[in-house]
Amino acid sequence: MKTSTNRSKSVAKKVMLSSIFAGMFFANTAMADTLRVIADADLKTIDPIVTTSGTTLVHAYLIYDKLFEFDKDGVARPQLADKVDISADTKSYTITLRKGLKFSDGGPITTDDVIQSLKRWASRDQTGQLLAARLKNITKVDDLTFRIELNEPFDVPAALAGVTGNPAFIMPKRVASLPPTDQLTDTTGSGPYQFDYSSWKPGQTRIYTKNPNYVPRNDPPSFFAGKKEATFDTIEMAYVPDANTAMAAMVTGQQDIWTSPPMDNALALKNNPDVVVAKGYFSQGLYVINHVVPPFDNVKAREALTYLIDQNEINRAAVGDQEFWHTCYAYLTCEGKFGDESAYAGHRGAADFDKAKELLKEAGYDGKPIVILDPTDWPEAHVRSLYMAQQLRKAGAQVDLQAMDWSTLTSRRTSKAPASEGGWNLFPNIMEGGPASSPLTHLMLASNCEKAWFGWPCDKKIEDLRAAFISAVDQNEKKKIASELQARASVYLPFVMTGEYTGAVVYRADIEGFNPETAETYFWNVRRKSK
Repeated sequence: MKTSTNRSKSVAKKVMLSSIFAGMFFANTAMADTLRVIADADLKTIDPIVTTSGTTLVHAYLIYDKLFEFDKDGVARPQLADKVDISADTKSYTITLRKGLKFSDGGPITTDDVIQSLKRWASRDQTGQLLAARLKNITKVDDLTFRIELNEPFDVPAALAGVTGNPAFIMPKRVASLPPTDQLTDTTGSGPYQFDYSSWKPGQTRIYTKNPNYVPRNDPPSFFAGKKEATFDTIEMAYVPDANTAMAAMVTGQQDIWTSPPMDNALALKNNPDVVVAKGYFSQGLYVINHVVPPFDNVKAREALTYLIDQNEINRAAVGDQEFWHTCYAYLTCEGKFGDESAYAGHRGAADFDKAKELLKEAGYDGKPIVILDPTDWPEAHVRSLYMAQQLRKAGAQVDLQAMDWSTLTSRRTSKAPASEGGWNLFPNIMEGGPASSPLTHLMLASNCEKAWFGWPCDKKIEDLRAAFISAVDQNEKKKIASELQARASVYLPFVMTGEYTGAVVYRADIEGFNPETAETYFWNVRRKSK
């Protein structure tokens, strides 16, 4: 196998051939007050309550804001909220909005909008559902104040500050009144930029313009919290599926930021003084498993997958440079404060095909093709798809590897049909490291059956432990419960882990204020040094 360095040199040789084409492709986008971004995928769903797709969330963070946001220390700070009064028993939260807030259409942001937005959010988001299960009442006090009353203690600001999943974005009441299963078409927002849905179609470059009605906070920016300033008049986000064309556009200055470059391309740019190659946000690599159709509705078949994964082998193939990855068997990550590798009771180390074959037989696997959804425009995930297809075949299974782009996969994953009838069995994915470090926010660990994330794991023991974790106040007690939860997950296997890795992000050297180490990429407070 060629090393990542050798592959990077090969990639670099193609850049000169792509540069001329890139200049032609992006020639009309070179505007002085425009930030130009190469998106990670094509945007197909604009509603952040309908989908948890990272592509959609990047879009949503530009045009919406939230009541609370997390700062760099993980503290939920008021954002659209001005203040929050919390009762001594943490069962009542009175939240007051900042004065003078407006939507992008000029309409005032009131508690009527907020309450309806939170109702739509809580019907879909995993953390929102946990809040809804404890909700006694949510009432309007006046146009700027509302109260949340609970049956038991719950950290409401932290829940409303959630970064991934279906974040609690604030929309106009008329928009948030849409059923959460229906995708919105009105993109009136509460954030620093605005988006004209009527003039855009999937596949086109997305154009965001400064929201003239947005009122940023005055406190210093810190991670997602604090001042969100729309420093560029326009942000253009282009989907460029060909990596060499994207790379050439970065080299020639036709693009400013490349959010998800293939590792080989990123490493090939390391010595270019005109660009910065930075580490992105760490993530937990995993395979999402469909629990409602055979063969992985049987835990023995899920266990077989663990015997097919050699974390060293798969990360060398998918990521390459070991600076960017490490093995990990903690369901709440090795980087997080609740992660506990010692709780993992499953297989570690080299693949064992004979054991995997034995377990598939015990699960009643009937030889039908196992459908793996393969996102070919996400290089690391594509390699993980190929890897699992190869490993399953070595264990005697039939495999149907179905190639598609990531945006198509996010539509396919909603199907609960049998794999032979348009459904699926597996696909590679990640869980962003911060949210993956807590039972409250780990989307794919939640095992609440029909209400669970795609794959629909269903395990009462996991859910009981998640509830106990949320109710616990003492940190030592939380850690004890988290260890028990990870031990249970290693037996039930809501998903299987492939280790942890950090992606690369590339941006032009004249860009400042950009933070590559965020769970979802945002572009407020970003400046060009010459400005």
